[in-house]
Amino acid sequence: MARTNKISADFTAAAKTAALTKINESKAQMPFLISLPEVERKSYGNMGPKSVAYANQCLEGAIAFPNELKANFNLAEFQKDVNLANNLLGVRVAVASLLEQIDDTMAAAGIDIMGASSEVYASLKSSSKNNASVKEMVALISERFKAQGKKKTVK
Repeated sequence: MARTNKISADFTAAAKTAALTKINESKAQMPFLISLPEVERKSYGNMGPKSVAYANQCLEGAIAFPNELKANFNLAEFQKDVNLANNLLGVRVAVASLLEQIDDTMAAAGIDIMGASSEVYASLKSSSKNNASVKEMVALISERFKAQGKKKTVK
């Protein structure tokens, strides 16, 4: 039974460069983006759609009842932050969808690659018994499997 590919596509170096250029252009449109240290990132909650909706409702309340807020509350900055989160959420959804498609495509390509690689290795391994020039290539390929099958003993 012949093996079938999950995906068949050409993604040239030129297309990759064009895609990376567009990604960098997108990043340039958001020069305010920051990278938090991992410890800090873990200490904050995620700002998902429910949190954005909550913030929007709080902003509506703050605008409707500004006299009920503390004197030092910066309504303009709060509004700016909520608008940022609203707009970034749409970008995040699009980027997350793109990343998921890239990951799925890489997984499918990986299935194809490993299946074809196993076929090649099996054929070469079989040929190496009668062809000394193939034997060296099989030895190089077999390096990938050296540590497999050896179980660590627990003391």
